[in-house]
Amino acid sequence: MLEAINSLDKALNLSTWTSRQVALLTALILGILYKYEKHGIRWYSLLHAILSGYLSLLCVYMSYKYHEPGVTSICDGPLTSLHRLTPAITLGYGLFDIIEAIFKSLPKDFLLHGVATFGVMAYFCEYNIPEIVLPFLLMEISTVHLVFMKAENFTEKMVAVNMGLLMICPYLWFDIVKIVFLNNNSNSNEDLGCLPWHFKYCWLLFGLIFNGLNGYWGVKIILKVMRKLKGQEKMKEGNSLKES
Repeated sequence: MLEAINSLDKALNLSTWTSRQVALLTALILGILYKYEKHGIRWYSLLHAILSGYLSLLCVYMSYKYHEPGVTSICDGPLTSLHRLTPAITLGYGLFDIIEAIFKSLPKDFLLHGVATFGVMAYFCEYNIPEIVLPFLLMEISTVHLVFMKAENFTEKMVAVNMGLLMICPYLWFDIVKIVFLNNNSNSNEDLGCLPWHFKYCWLLFGLIFNGLNGYWGVKIILKVMRKLKGQEKMKEGNSLKES
């Protein structure tokens, strides 16, 4: 698999792309797709969720498979160009989020989400330690199913199944993160001297922000699911992002 990724890297010349270029290109593409919200699906959000979620899944798998304790470390740099550029895709999405929240006068929690996403991704991209944040991008896999909650051509049963997948996905990426961290923590002597002195403080801050935001959105989703299960709300009703 690593050979295939490296071949793709050479074919697309990914090594010449910077994180900033990928972020700006992502924001531009999302802006173009923003006009084409059809069949109840936010296609720009779906595109980002698929790319960010499943590319990070691939990267996390490769990091786990090809990690050699005592031989390779985070200070060696990203394993492949995909490891380096995948967080930049979410960096561009964060920039797009900020622009959308400002120009559409969305609630402050949307703007905060954009600012937090942009800030965190910019930190890891600029300090060239993007592999650290990749496991947390697995949560975007859940967003794929969240986007389909408003699909107009879905039946009530299809929406219910999709909602079940939405609730199951977080457990999937949590288990993968746990496996990766157990693997990495098994080598306590790994060289981490390349990390900036303020890394642990920023890591704590980012954790507090994102856990708070994810907790907030998680409660809204659970309450929505409970209303649907109790029959207070139909499966295909009230699935707008602005509706709690």
